[in-house]
Amino acid sequence: MQIKTSLGILAALALVAILAAVGMQNQPLLAHPVRLSSTASIPLWAAMLGAFLSGLLVFVLLFILRGSTDLLDRVKMLQGRRAGRAVDEIYSRGMEAVLEGREEKALEHFQAILSRDPEHLQALVKAGAVLRTLKKLPEAVEMHKRAHRLRESALEPLYELVKDYESLDQIAKARVVLNRIIQLRPRRALSAYRKLRKYAMNEGDWARAWELQGLIENQMEKTPHKLEAERRYSVGIRYEMAGAAARDGREKDALNALRRITRAEPSFIPAHVRLGEILRGMRQGAQAVRVWAAGWDHTNAPVFLTAIEEYFLSEESPEEAIEALRQAADRSRRDFLPRFALARLYMRLEMIDEAFREFNALASRATGSITMHAYVGLVRERRGEHAAAVSEYRSVLDQLELLKQQYRCQLCEERYEAWADRCRVCGEWNQVALDFGEDPTLEDLGISTGPVYSRTA
Repeated sequence: MQIKTSLGILAALALVAILAAVGMQNQPLLAHPVRLSSTASIPLWAAMLGAFLSGLLVFVLLFILRGSTDLLDRVKMLQGRRAGRAVDEIYSRGMEAVLEGREEKALEHFQAILSRDPEHLQALVKAGAVLRTLKKLPEAVEMHKRAHRLRESALEPLYELVKDYESLDQIAKARVVLNRIIQLRPRRALSAYRKLRKYAMNEGDWARAWELQGLIENQMEKTPHKLEAERRYSVGIRYEMAGAAARDGREKDALNALRRITRAEPSFIPAHVRLGEILRGMRQGAQAVRVWAAGWDHTNAPVFLTAIEEYFLSEESPEEAIEALRQAADRSRRDFLPRFALARLYMRLEMIDEAFREFNALASRATGSITMHAYVGLVRERRGEHAAAVSEYRSVLDQLELLKQQYRCQLCEERYEAWADRCRVCGEWNQVALDFGEDPTLEDLGISTGPVYSRTA
């Protein structure tokens, strides 16, 4: 811009010089009068000089005005930068307050930003999140609605709005917002689909959950970890759909679905358990026992031993219960659990000597299990041995309820008193297992059990 201005000035000076030279050669002509009115006149050179000076004045005024405008723009830009830095500093202090758990102070910082700039998107979003933490839910909803109106294509205000409605237990409104997210980003709405799947599962709408599961699998990254997580959901939803079919009286559909699951996922314990239960309800007890026995062979889950035991006792066939548990122990590489179940069954049947023999043999294999020692103590009490010690054991057992088997979710560590097909905390299927405290074997520790040879001197 400065180069153009300099060139313009030089051009004007050159023009003046040319006009001066021409004027020297045409003095008589320049002296010719130019009439301004009937009584007034001026020489031609004066008229030409006046026109030139008028144009020059206009040029100078325009130059000064343009320079002033540029100066004002620069001043405004500098002021904006200073204001932006001040807002950024306040925002950083607000985020620090959030991380430190000082929500009230954080809200003050975000509101200070909004007083300067009511359209600051991130301040609106974070202020709404803080209001939700402070249980000011209607205010949080309004703040996130403002953020959405400010930029309708932004997803963050909408996801925050979903959290607001969830906190208000207004799932229908949250579902509407999630569908809006899917409309805006149909190919990038994985989190929205997962939220909708969660709602469908909570409502027991397994058909809808299965539909959403397909959409999720189409969009997700095909990494091993994520594929495994979604595979568990896929199996679990199919399992629940089979259960719903059984409750609706469609036992054949349920059996077919469960058999497909057990073939494809033989380690999925709930499918084996439910399949046997349905068969037992259909008075196909022998087939149910075979299903549970196969489940034990695939998984070594003690819930199958319990199911087999309870079935035969309900049929008043204790001998078959004993034989079934013996066979399970014989088929198992690690026979601790079936032998424990057998010893406990002997206790139920008042076969004290047999129970004592089994418990006494197992006690050395679970040295850290108070429950095992308690069972041994109870057997000794029934045999009339060490009454005082047994009495002490019983007082401890009464206080701590150690005779109850403890189950634990292998993912979230939630504990249960009985086996469950699905964890009530993390929502995962096939993860609740008996937490017995058995000592690890050499195989578990990765140590060879083969013979060790050494050179002799």
